[in-house]
Amino acid sequence: MNYNVEDNKLVIFLGKNIRSDNAETVKKEVLSIIEAHPDKKVVFDAAKLNYISSAGLRMLLTVLKLKDPEKVTVKNVVRGVYDVFEMTGFTKLLDVHKKIRSISVDGCEIIGQGQSSTVYRVDDDIIVKMYNKGVPLEKIYQEIDFSKKAFLAGIPTAISFEIVECGDAYGAIFEMVDHAVTIGNALTTRPDEFDSIMEKFVATYKTIHHTNIEKMGGFASLKATWNRWADGMEANGSFTAEETAMLKEMIAVVPERPTMVHCDFHAGNVMYQRDEIVVIDMADIGYGHPVFDLAAGAFHARYSYFPKRQKVHGMNQEGMLRFWDTLVRLYFGTNDEKQLQEIKEMCDAFGLLRGALFPMKHVQIAPETKAFHVGETREKLLPRMDWAIEQAKKLIDVFDKM
Repeated sequence: MNYNVEDNKLVIFLGKNIRSDNAETVKKEVLSIIEAHPDKKVVFDAAKLNYISSAGLRMLLTVLKLKDPEKVTVKNVVRGVYDVFEMTGFTKLLDVHKKIRSISVDGCEIIGQGQSSTVYRVDDDIIVKMYNKGVPLEKIYQEIDFSKKAFLAGIPTAISFEIVECGDAYGAIFEMVDHAVTIGNALTTRPDEFDSIMEKFVATYKTIHHTNIEKMGGFASLKATWNRWADGMEANGSFTAEETAMLKEMIAVVPERPTMVHCDFHAGNVMYQRDEIVVIDMADIGYGHPVFDLAAGAFHARYSYFPKRQKVHGMNQEGMLRFWDTLVRLYFGTNDEKQLQEIKEMCDAFGLLRGALFPMKHVQIAPETKAFHVGETREKLLPRMDWAIEQAKKLIDVFDKM
């Protein structure tokens, strides 16, 4: 039996059939391979498997007795075999993934673009979010899992019903109604609806920030995530240990919260569908303080002069700045200019912190972009860390008043 060891995974390739007359032999071979690699997560590649009998299923149960079910995956399962797994309850016992279908996006309209993915309209009802080459399949499955959990928690998110591949990249298929567009596109092409669209956008934003997900399982603390990113920036030589400690000191001041943080909720990756908001980018969801989201808004406003960022958001600089100003006014329910300026300054401090960690959030960015953000951090945040810490200390008072 063929197998490969890939990083922390043991990939075992199953044959065409596992029947009563060969199941015992298959079991012995599988157990021998697993025993030789006891610390590896087991992944069965079922691309060639056309039939599995009850004896074959019992072989898998034997494996589950040896390994934590969360460390056993079956991938590339053809429809007929998947139906057997589903009918017998095996899809609830272990991680089972259908065989991935290949598609082409040649000639498809691009309706959204981010740092790690591009969204195409396949037809009137279907869109596909194609991830850049190098984004691991596990990350995509995680996003789909997060989307389902967010949907059950009451967030208006689209659910992917299929993973596909295009060349050497993967994507997720979503069903959307005709003419669904990004928020950025809607705000740009429907200027007379700007205020009403923004009201719906901010209402969804606040719903996210009031949804408790800490105990739902699978979601990480954003404070822990940002600390991990800070450690990563030190490990890759971007910042010194002293600089990293300063960044982590600022993160430590942020109050704990069990509520959802989207981590990338902006006009370029939220859809507007039949006058309703539909969130489609759920890859980085975690729980924590809303400032981790508002930091993204301040970050985008600060760098709104970048043509690439304008393209991602679907708006020019003027539109992006108006978007950020309106978001803050509606979110905090005030038109007091002095108060708004204080809130924006607080958010901007965290926007600079996000910029410091941006190369770890998007590891595929160009070296010159990474160097730019490291330079910005050394010029505009680290020398003003006392100011930044004072801004962080304002979080409790500002959000207690909401």
